[in-house]
Amino acid sequence: MKSKIIFEWLSWILLSVVIFSGGMYIALASPFLILVAPVPFMMLEIRQGFRESLLGAMLGSAAVFMLLGTIPVFMYAVEFALLGIAFGYISERTEKGVDLILFSIIASVTAKIILLVTFTGISGMNPFAVSPEAAMGIVSSMAGKLSSSGIGASNEMIKNYSLAMAETVSLLMPSMIIFFSAIDTLAAYGAASYLIRRSDGKSLPALPKFETWRFPKNLFWALAAAVIMDLAGKAFPDERVYVVISANLMEVLRAIFMIEGLSLCWYYMSSRRMAKAVKVVLSVFCVLFSPVSYILSMVGIFDIWYDLRTRIRGKKE
Repeated sequence: MKSKIIFEWLSWILLSVVIFSGGMYIALASPFLILVAPVPFMMLEIRQGFRESLLGAMLGSAAVFMLLGTIPVFMYAVEFALLGIAFGYISERTEKGVDLILFSIIASVTAKIILLVTFTGISGMNPFAVSPEAAMGIVSSMAGKLSSSGIGASNEMIKNYSLAMAETVSLLMPSMIIFFSAIDTLAAYGAASYLIRRSDGKSLPALPKFETWRFPKNLFWALAAAVIMDLAGKAFPDERVYVVISANLMEVLRAIFMIEGLSLCWYYMSSRRMAKAVKVVLSVFCVLFSPVSYILSMVGIFDIWYDLRTRIRGKKE
């Protein structure tokens, strides 16, 4: 029995090291591997406990240090090992799926801020920001591929796009970190839930059905704060902090309102007994097609304030 536990312990550590190495060397697979990065140590903490998972993090970090060096091992220790342990620890001490996701997102944001601050202090450069030169290289590469297809772009257009990209990334970095944290948290939650079901273990705290998701009206205070910051940014154009706060608050709120609107649409489609595949396809289209996503955000605002689901139920009855 003890040998089985040790084998499982080593297996999760090896899987984590393989995922990290794949993310470092396989460019196309890197975005997908990073999403499930915390899962091995999350599972290890859930199945064997905090002490064993912490020892596993030390062993995995030692292996990555010998294979890849100092900087990669720091990334592995923070974003893969410790974040996975945090996810597992939170999952065992929360009773509601909403609390699990919320606290896990906070843990993920904290891990990314630690990486950001550390790398900025060491190199003097923000690894999450895109310099104008790097943006110029990306846009020029895309323009070259388009020109080979018969679609040309002037140097002035390429320069304008590059500067706009660098400015947007620099301005919206806080909200981008929050979005990435939410995505990898949900991906880890989904992957861990699947693995636990396959192994007949204790299930993670369940999330409510998507069609029942509703956000509190307190969000309108955040919307008011975003508007005030926007006005302050226009009144004091030299103070960039107001613009940054306003832009990032609005981006996060727009995403929340869009999810609220999408949940309402899912509820409506479910009430019409649409097939799940149809609901998924329509939802993906609504998210990716910008005009529809903005409409969903507006619908979400009205739903938070008026609870449109009760009106749909009343009309149906």
